[in-house]
Amino acid sequence: MSGGQVGLFAPLRVRRFRLLVPVELGISVGVWIIVLAAQWILTVGGESATVVATVQVAASLPFFLLGLPIGAVADVVGHRLLLVSASVALAGISAVAAILATLDVVGVAVLMSTVFVAGAGLATMAIVWQALLPHLVDRPLMAVVPALDGAVFNGARAVGPVIGGAILATFGTSATFVAVAVVFAVCAAIAAWQVPRDSGRGRAPDSWTQHIATATRFIRHSSWMRTLLLLMVAFGVPSSALWALLPIVANERLHATTFEFGLVSGAIGIGAVMGTLLLMPLRRRLSWNSFVALGAIAYAVVLAGMAVIPSVPGVSGLMVVAGAAWVAVQSTWMVAAHHVVPAWIRAQVLGILIVTGQAVQAAGAMTWGLVADWLGLVPALFISAVLMGAASATFLRVRIRGGDELVPEPAGSSDPEWDRVADSDMRGRRAGVETRYVVRPDRRAEFVRDMREVRLSRLRLGAVDCVVWEDMSDPGTFVELSTFHVWDDFLAQERDRLTIPEGRVRARLAGHLVEDSTRRFLMEPTGFGRIRAPRRRLRRQR
Repeated sequence: MSGGQVGLFAPLRVRRFRLLVPVELGISVGVWIIVLAAQWILTVGGESATVVATVQVAASLPFFLLGLPIGAVADVVGHRLLLVSASVALAGISAVAAILATLDVVGVAVLMSTVFVAGAGLATMAIVWQALLPHLVDRPLMAVVPALDGAVFNGARAVGPVIGGAILATFGTSATFVAVAVVFAVCAAIAAWQVPRDSGRGRAPDSWTQHIATATRFIRHSSWMRTLLLLMVAFGVPSSALWALLPIVANERLHATTFEFGLVSGAIGIGAVMGTLLLMPLRRRLSWNSFVALGAIAYAVVLAGMAVIPSVPGVSGLMVVAGAAWVAVQSTWMVAAHHVVPAWIRAQVLGILIVTGQAVQAAGAMTWGLVADWLGLVPALFISAVLMGAASATFLRVRIRGGDELVPEPAGSSDPEWDRVADSDMRGRRAGVETRYVVRPDRRAEFVRDMREVRLSRLRLGAVDCVVWEDMSDPGTFVELSTFHVWDDFLAQERDRLTIPEGRVRARLAGHLVEDSTRRFLMEPTGFGRIRAPRRRLRRQR
């Protein structure tokens, strides 16, 4: 079954997925209610644009601080434990905020602290949820799950602000926090009931920092991943102006009531859901580059419109467009990552993508708050619109969709050598693998070209270092020394992590040789420094 043949709602036929979707929805709704309440309380209280924008920083900062550790342990300590713990923590902080509101001691510090903890809970849920999805649905359904997941998450943006605005306007701050505490408690119960007990209970890495280092090396040595992160930043910086300045626009330009602010904010979520339902067929017909460029142009129009349209209905209409553009672009990033990143590193890489997006949102929100206080609200919105237009032009020029070289399926290995050494006493120790290549004189340039790709592959798949040099005492002979944190990483690279395209490059490299390459294994006790090698690196052949 191909991704194009899978219906958007097909994953909902999976019972466990269907029962767990309310957890994602409930946590997201509750957090957006908290964010809206904090923004509006500070806005009507007369705080500056910078202070109001800091609410978005407080919501996004936990993703930056916790995203990588959570991504590193998401498939180790257990998805159930993390989801339940996050839900319980959210219920607890909401209950505390309700008590403080009753005592009339809710100020900037209390609101920012509450939003920060809420952001931490949302970060935990978002990252664990992405790691949990492959355990809930089969791979063919993953072609549409990111889009459906975006609809649920952004549906929360529609429901949360409207509900939050209504409760805040009708019953006050204390009732608002009590309501979200109840929602979070229900989410904890559902997660404890439905998340599989063994989901995410894998073999623990040497340390979570080592786990993160492996994912970071994968991204560093993947040009496609670096490009994706660059494009995310190009979209994220100007897009954060909307989230940071919308409360100021609603209060100063629209003179909106609390409930009207909820409606304007909720229109973003309505647009996101509509965009998910209506734009998926368009994404199938357009290239990914054209699709995200179209979304960026629409978002730029929205930012400019916020500066000139003076009515609640008019800005609400713009927010519908903004929500559709937002989910169109963001879901494309996630779909692309799910299609390209191999399963063994996917949870960690997705965590880094989420961290990057939220870090950009936090930095951007603070920046636009400062710009609005310095230059004024309208100039800040126009500047962000111009930057978004420039981002759209970038999306048309920089390739997003990966080709055959990005197929994530493992190549597998039938080499009996790995079976012989898998259970040896080398396991758990630092390893060096020295490989010697005798190159045909007429294929030297081709060897150098393909060896560069092989080196990047080694580093993506687990090597902490890989150097290649020519043996000056034996011209035409090249030596590669790859170093691994532990021997198990080398075995995993050869047996499990090597993908089909990378296997093709290795086969092509072998065609440049006079004879088969020879390999020698070098071992050191764990922690005994680094295996040394000549630092003369492979040079481009003219």
